[in-house]
Amino acid sequence: MDLADNAQIEIEREQERQLVNFKRLEVVPTDECIECGADIPEERRKAVKTNLCIGCAELFEIKRKQFRR
Repeated sequence: MDLADNAQIEIEREQERQLVNFKRLEVVPTDECIECGADIPEERRKAVKTNLCIGCAELFEIKRKQFRR
């Protein structure tokens, strides 16, 4: 295996970890982001039912879209 193969394996592992985290997010929203610890406003928790702040949610979506390709 070369460097590109190893990088691809690491990318796939990270994407799988993110998907597992996403499934875990569907359970119970909290007032704190599970990725970075930032406060999640009550309005966002009620509307979206998430455990991610806006910044982490945006990063998650970017990674999820890359994984679908």
